[in-house]
Amino acid sequence: MGVDWAVQVGANNGFTFTPNEIHPAIGDTVNFTYLTRNHSATTTTFTSPCPPPVGGVGPNAFDSGFHDAVSAPGSTFTTTILDTEPHWVSCMQAAGGHCRLDMTLAINPTADQTEAQFMANARAS
Repeated sequence: MGVDWAVQVGANNGFTFTPNEIHPAIGDTVNFTYLTRNHSATTTTFTSPCPPPVGGVGPNAFDSGFHDAVSAPGSTFTTTILDTEPHWVSCMQAAGGHCRLDMTLAINPTADQTEAQFMANARAS
């Protein structure tokens, strides 16, 4: 049985994934808990993150769909990690507006593809 990685979505009423970088192994789970507003956790591309496509993109893609934490605070979405490749996650709310405000998460980033560069790409997309 793997490790459960807890990620808070919208902590402190912000446009954030907390933490914004994690390094899970194959078989680990990522448990997204939606705290405020209406957000998604959707896989996207490293170079053009915003907005992420409905359904997600890439091998082992995922898309939580929108979770309205105003109506249902504390709702969760869990995904299992099936590989150790980098996965790039952002919120698709507001046609990528939340993503451009740094609402990004790097799963298994590399030395060549960092969380900081992914966030910069999001701001510019």
